[in-house]
Amino acid sequence: MQLKATEALARRGQLYPSLILHGASEGERQTAAIRMARLLLCEAPTEERPCGSCRHCSRIVWPSPDGSGFHPDFRVLERDLKTSISVDATKRFLQLAQVAPFEADGQVFVIASAESLTGEAANALLKTLEEPHSRTPRNFILLTPSQLDLLPTIRSRSLPVYLGAGEGPDAAQVGDLAERFASSVARFIDSGSTLYLLAAAEDLAAAGSWQDPRASQPWTLAAAAVKNSCDLMPKAESTRLLALSEDLLTGWRLRLRGIQAQRILEGMVVGHIAR
Repeated sequence: MQLKATEALARRGQLYPSLILHGASEGERQTAAIRMARLLLCEAPTEERPCGSCRHCSRIVWPSPDGSGFHPDFRVLERDLKTSISVDATKRFLQLAQVAPFEADGQVFVIASAESLTGEAANALLKTLEEPHSRTPRNFILLTPSQLDLLPTIRSRSLPVYLGAGEGPDAAQVGDLAERFASSVARFIDSGSTLYLLAAAEDLAAAGSWQDPRASQPWTLAAAAVKNSCDLMPKAESTRLLALSEDLLTGWRLRLRGIQAQRILEGMVVGHIAR
């Protein structure tokens, strides 16, 4: 469903209790969640929502360290562990949904990086979604790069709204990585030494930070660099390079198994190019 149509449902009080905002960038997902929360809790006449200036709209902002703009009926759950949202943090968050609103006519609960919910945390959320509050309007907004990263049972109880494609990788950075990668591969072709393939993998490791196992950005950048390197290499290498580029897009799944990014890069580069 499109965002505009979803906003129309919210104005009429017909919005599904759970909403998935997926796609776009992290900042765009947060902005969309803020607008939706203001629309749901705004005290202006229906056709004027969100007004942006009432006592609710003006205080619904993304949480900041200093706690400014706090609204008791708008809550955000962010990642509390290095790579995930724990079940303990999720249960504490969901307890807030068991009490009546403090000021507004309803409540809005946002889960940022919903794809990082642990299995237990996701099941705790699912139980709450299966038992909607019968008296007070209560809406959950789940933010995630892709709705497919959420449990099928959560998706089945939520309304997905695609916000569009995320920002593409920086062209200059892609070009630089492609040149370095192609240079290392060319040396391998000339010498036959796999040391140059390990160097090529090291080149791709400069695509970004690999600390977060769920981060797809460095894999996307590395894949784009390998694809662009086809223009710098003999045509005979294009098939293998394109296959490597496609594989890199799913590298984050191996990271979730605890495999180091460097080992994944080395395995993929050697596996595709050395054969």
